[in-house]
Amino acid sequence: MRITWVVPFLLAVALLGGCGGGSSHEAGGGDSEPSAGATDAGPRDAEQALRRYLLAADAGDCAAVKESVLVPEDVECGDVSDQKGQWSADGTDLATVPMAPEVFDDSATVAVQWPDGPEDSFDLQLDDGTWFVLAADTGDGV
Repeated sequence: MRITWVVPFLLAVALLGGCGGGSSHEAGGGDSEPSAGATDAGPRDAEQALRRYLLAADAGDCAAVKESVLVPEDVECGDVSDQKGQWSADGTDLATVPMAPEVFDDSATVAVQWPDGPEDSFDLQLDDGTWFVLAADTGDGV
């Protein structure tokens, strides 16, 4: 007699379990949907994000710098303006300066090899599929 109610009960549990309405990410399990970091925002994207940041900072474009950093409130527009041209003062072409990005899930480190100086590393964070520079550094005397 117990078997007659067990089978319908198990079917009901299986159906309810499959109709949760949320994605596997919401439930914290499964890998049916790839993460943004795995498919949409790789090393090349991190490098491009840092280039945008450096070009904006070098141009003295505070609005563009704020768009490229994770915490725009930390950017002082006076500092951006004061340090205009500092990244390219030695003739460095920011569009082609060698960069070596390393991506770790939702964070990245991008090393910049300056032509006449030491290598600098910048940390980036992936947020909603877009890379952002973590620390706003509008110039460091290179």
